[in-house]
Amino acid sequence: MARPIVYGPAGSTHVWSARLALAEKGVAHELVDIGFGAHGEEPHLSRHPFAKVPAFEHDGFALYETQAILRYIDEGFPVAPLQPTDLHQFSRMNQIMGIVDAYASPSIGAGIVFNRMLAPRLGLPVDEAAVAAALPQARLCIAEIARLMGDQTYLAGERVSLADLMAIPLFYYFSRLPEGEAPLAEHPNIQPWMRRIEERQSFQVTKPPGV
Repeated sequence: MARPIVYGPAGSTHVWSARLALAEKGVAHELVDIGFGAHGEEPHLSRHPFAKVPAFEHDGFALYETQAILRYIDEGFPVAPLQPTDLHQFSRMNQIMGIVDAYASPSIGAGIVFNRMLAPRLGLPVDEAAVAAALPQARLCIAEIARLMGDQTYLAGERVSLADLMAIPLFYYFSRLPEGEAPLAEHPNIQPWMRRIEERQSFQVTKPPGV
């Protein structure tokens, strides 16, 4: 059986999530880097017509959209399951994954992390207005995920799940920015959860270089 292939830059939060899932499963994979700008050109558009990352391939089966990729990885490699069997925990996992995709990625990722971390590296101007506009939504995302987690060990229960792997790249980058310090510190369950994830081998072996 061929190794799965993940297409996209190692530093992308969504790419990192897919690689975290593979590492949790103990599945070796190939990472094909897609440079900034190249995601909007061929051959990547043939893999992802919406010009996003990651794209994914395994045994000739091509897939895009991070949540679909994560579920494929969990279903396709049955060791170390990453989806709860309890209905409430399963639903909470899916809810948090949806929050990350719909609200946290646009605010924390596109609004703040892009401007504070990626734009300077690419020589692009920092849009301070976009950072300021994104911060209220970012704070709401942190607060709501913290509320839904409650006193559990992980976001959707007592075992790591796909929700944790979707959220941790954004939270990790956010924690390294001035804007992230106060929102993360306001919720006493968030930083201990982050430390638990960061100590996992999957996090250590997939952590992008230079972050």
